[in-house]
Amino acid sequence: MKNIAKLKTTLKGFTSTINRYPITILLFFLSAVFTSYNINTHDIDNISEILFALALGAAIYLVLQMMYERFCLGKRTRLVFGGIAILGAILYYLIVEFGVDNFSGEHALRTVVLLFILLVAFIWIPVIKSKYDFSESFMAVFKAFFIVLLYAGVLFLGISLIFMATDMLIIDVDSKAYSHVGNFIAYVYAPIHLLSLIPIYCGTSDKINEESDFKDSKDNKDSKDNKDYIKPSKFLEGLVSYIIIPITAIFTIILLLYIIMNITGDFWKDNLMEPLLVTYSITVIIVYLLASVIDNKVTDYFRKIFPKVLIPVVLFQTISSILKIGELGITSGRYYVIMFGVFATVSAIIFSIRPNHKSNIIAPILIALSLISILPPVDAFTISKRNQIERLTNVLEKNNMLINDKIVPNADISEEDRNIIISSVRYLGSMDYLKDVSWLQDYSTSYDFEKTFGFPQYGYSIKEPDIWRFYLTDRTPIDVSDYDFIVEVDLYSEGKENSFEIIPLGDSGYYIDLEPKDGIGDLIIRDNRQNEIIRYSFSGIFEHFTDRDTDRYSEISMNEAEFTAENDNAALGIVVKTVYLEIGEKDDFQNINAYVMVKLK
Repeated sequence: MKNIAKLKTTLKGFTSTINRYPITILLFFLSAVFTSYNINTHDIDNISEILFALALGAAIYLVLQMMYERFCLGKRTRLVFGGIAILGAILYYLIVEFGVDNFSGEHALRTVVLLFILLVAFIWIPVIKSKYDFSESFMAVFKAFFIVLLYAGVLFLGISLIFMATDMLIIDVDSKAYSHVGNFIAYVYAPIHLLSLIPIYCGTSDKINEESDFKDSKDNKDSKDNKDYIKPSKFLEGLVSYIIIPITAIFTIILLLYIIMNITGDFWKDNLMEPLLVTYSITVIIVYLLASVIDNKVTDYFRKIFPKVLIPVVLFQTISSILKIGELGITSGRYYVIMFGVFATVSAIIFSIRPNHKSNIIAPILIALSLISILPPVDAFTISKRNQIERLTNVLEKNNMLINDKIVPNADISEEDRNIIISSVRYLGSMDYLKDVSWLQDYSTSYDFEKTFGFPQYGYSIKEPDIWRFYLTDRTPIDVSDYDFIVEVDLYSEGKENSFEIIPLGDSGYYIDLEPKDGIGDLIIRDNRQNEIIRYSFSGIFEHFTDRDTDRYSEISMNEAEFTAENDNAALGIVVKTVYLEIGEKDDFQNINAYVMVKLK
């Protein structure tokens, strides 16, 4: 009975979640439907745009629902919020589908940043002017995420094992079934379960129970006591206090020692340090937010000491990233690294000044900086695009490579200028900006870097070999009446595996031999004492075809395919079936498939 009661409680919680976030759940369900259809048919070319639009609408409603619960009253307001979320999803789709030539990495990244802003707002809005802290709301979402991740992972693994057993023991299971299961777990089960673990914070909407259609009186009572949602489990508390914080402390000591030892040398040029310092800063801020909800001596010392340590680390990281702009220019990635450095510095200062106070203020700071990064004209993409085009233009003009809005190839430039051209062109190409620069449009269609700029992009030149290939017309009759023997041979030049073996000419005691040199070499007829009877050099055949003025790949007639030689001892005829010649910078390759005809005198 207890298990049945627990199941009913769980199902009731899921039902309440659907009532609480109906538009979000609906949009996630539509995402699952579109994805499932695309798994089966692969017919949806713009699946990324559709999924981004649905995700954006779902996130907008999450934020608006938090605003409703915290500040608003009435069903009408909630209906308006639902309409805004749906309209936002539709407008986004129409803009990226019809207002954008090509949905590129820039548009995807802008959308991801916008979703991140909505996520921060979702965590922050419920605790505005509240007795709860941003760190407590963060803890609730953090716990919910990893609980759902564990449950979803076990659920997917269990269903996959059932499918595997069924496939092996009973009937074949379509491999797409695994993708469908993962799809519905990710888009339907996981969002419902995660949102069911988000507490209902006290707000204006809680004052009038009858106008709330997503909670009954018991739900309202439970919503006022969110300790179970906010308080970390014993496992998480021990993990943070006695494992994560000590490891972070040891790593901090190592990091500070490295900075002190190399502050006048490699630190400012070490490209590996930048991602390491950013990761360290993110880790410290997350651990600080988790530690703010845990009350013991270890977390208390962490809150008091680590923000002060974080300040010099993020300052050095930010300065190092700014200095690298002179070497590599501004990219969207470096823009975000610097922007995060600014946020981390401000956050560390706030944490240092007010170690035991609420951390709510960091959320609007993060939202503001994130908005700046995606809103023109100071966004990451506009600034990086302008900077990279200016760098490239300056270097090309400096080396007389940009004349009358056209690029003039020039291999005689410095290594530094080459690297600037290469890095800028690569970045512009990766962000799909090449088409926006008039004098780069030819390159944007051919992508022939060496032809455009006069030197190879990857430090060496790849020259295509010269190739000739000719073949005898199918079913061409061959007159063998003047010869005693006919043999088919397939020969390769030196350096390749050659399967040629001595070929005896019946019981005559004569045989065909090959003497490799300068390619395939010479064909020789010998007697039983190994005396040479007649010889023919294949080099003459290859020279004949390379001297042709016609196409390098074509059919040949019988007259063009036949080569003969004769002396007092024998007559030799060679009819080419196929001939292939490849001449590269370092190596040549020859292959000939032919009939060899011999007449002994």
